[in-house]
Amino acid sequence: MTRPAPRTQPQDFKPHVFGKFFLLQRLAVGGMAEIYRAKVAGAGGFEKEMVVKRILPARAQDQGFIKMLVNEAKLTVQLTHNNIAQIYECGAIDHQYFIAMELVNGVTLKEMMSAFQRAGVTLTPEQSIYLVLQLLQGLDYAHKKTDPQGNPLQIVHCDVAPDNALVSYQGELKLLDFGIARAATGLSNYKEGMLMGKLGYVAPEQASVEKAWDHRVDIFAAGILLYELLTRQKPFPKATDVESLIQSRKARVLPPTTIDDRLPREIDPILLRALAYDPEKRYPEGRAFADALVDLLFPTPHSAIQDLLGSQMHQVYAERIARQRQARAHDALVMKVLANVAAQQQAVYEKFTDTRPSPTPLPLSRQDDLETPRTRVRTRTVRVGVPAWRAVLAGLVAGTMAAAGFLAAAVWLARGVAVVTSNPPGAQVIVDGRPAPDPTPTVVEGLRLSQPHTVEIRATDRRPVAVELEPRPGELVRRIHGDLPTLLSAITVESDPPGAEVRLDGRTVGSTPLTVPGVRIDERHRIDLALPGHEFDQFVVLPEKDGLRFQRKLAARRGPRGGRPE
Repeated sequence: MTRPAPRTQPQDFKPHVFGKFFLLQRLAVGGMAEIYRAKVAGAGGFEKEMVVKRILPARAQDQGFIKMLVNEAKLTVQLTHNNIAQIYECGAIDHQYFIAMELVNGVTLKEMMSAFQRAGVTLTPEQSIYLVLQLLQGLDYAHKKTDPQGNPLQIVHCDVAPDNALVSYQGELKLLDFGIARAATGLSNYKEGMLMGKLGYVAPEQASVEKAWDHRVDIFAAGILLYELLTRQKPFPKATDVESLIQSRKARVLPPTTIDDRLPREIDPILLRALAYDPEKRYPEGRAFADALVDLLFPTPHSAIQDLLGSQMHQVYAERIARQRQARAHDALVMKVLANVAAQQQAVYEKFTDTRPSPTPLPLSRQDDLETPRTRVRTRTVRVGVPAWRAVLAGLVAGTMAAAGFLAAAVWLARGVAVVTSNPPGAQVIVDGRPAPDPTPTVVEGLRLSQPHTVEIRATDRRPVAVELEPRPGELVRRIHGDLPTLLSAITVESDPPGAEVRLDGRTVGSTPLTVPGVRIDERHRIDLALPGHEFDQFVVLPEKDGLRFQRKLAARRGPRGGRPE
């Protein structure tokens, strides 16, 4: 899943390791949790991209919130459907609870509606119906889900709204956030007797403590969504409390075709039934509502509707898609660095949790004489007095100092990595005279950053850069960037009079005035100018010192007796 842009985007985020997860990008931060784009790595270069939703440290001790998070994960993990965002895992790492879930490259339906309106892009009636059709398919699946024994779970989402539906850039819709879902099991987070969910999408029976209600509240909310997509208006007056909500739901719903005459007449009875005040007059299940919409869409192929929606999503979100692709551009590089850091951490951990057997301790008593067949053992007890305890204490201190020394040595000798980038990329990297296997951007592994190193970055027709790495004990990652100025430039040759043939290093390149591109500025070049009736002109230049523009006055060739040119 992905969420809309956070209210405040922290600027201090750095990719890091969280258990088995490589957290690559922070997508959003809310009042309860933060959401990351992450990857897990496996054997043979296997990688899986996902979202990690992690409880904020300030909420880490809130047992009520932790229970809600766990219940949501336990309930949603049972739902495997194309139109429901999948939950992969729920757990805790260093007392920080998290959910790992499917990553959907897209935006919420709420954000899509706003962005399309700003961009002047209008959804067709078929596209609006298609989006809600996908929503209904996911809801119908959840409503009918049973446990392994076949018992109905009686799941009701209770919070169907535009910001709880994700639309991918390919035009697919996925329902998410079963955080306040109602269910027949102990996993339900819905608090009976309270009105939970967004007022704009709540069914009237949810606001009444006397009336029982069921999954048809989700069908009611889906009807409101479809009405908004088709008409860009809300079907009911705005409600601010329970009383006004009940009254607003009793108001007459204006048929959609009276707002937009593009809409087919058949949509009016379908929507009015979905938005009926009495749940008994609504569609009995999501599939019945979906079937009515399918009949209305026919014979328009689903694939054609989705293709058009996908192209519009790419049009409206072109910049965001480009930014997301850019954010992923160096994932492999960052993953390699984080994997190295994780390996270093594991190596240090294993050194300090070595469980090799300790030497047998010396006994506090000893036998002075060994028993023989004719003699009895005579023993003497050695009493531990103050001097002995001082010896034990000294041993403990020595052991602690040895451990500290071992730790310092481990930190000093630890091997790290250098992340080398360049502008432009594709440059050769040479570390201490040995070339790295890959061009930039690259990761040079196995460096002891507690020692000095020389890193050279070279590229054809670019000025090389050399970086001296100062020793930093304990550092595992060093970032190095080299801006490689070009050594190629254009030079301009002019002559008075013009029209002289120009030869650059013996190669004819044109006639004056002339601009010659791609000339190495750090090398000397011979320029020859030849113009009939004028003396031959030859000169040598070093562009980075002599400049890029050369103006020459050609002397007229005189006759044999000093007369005018022949």
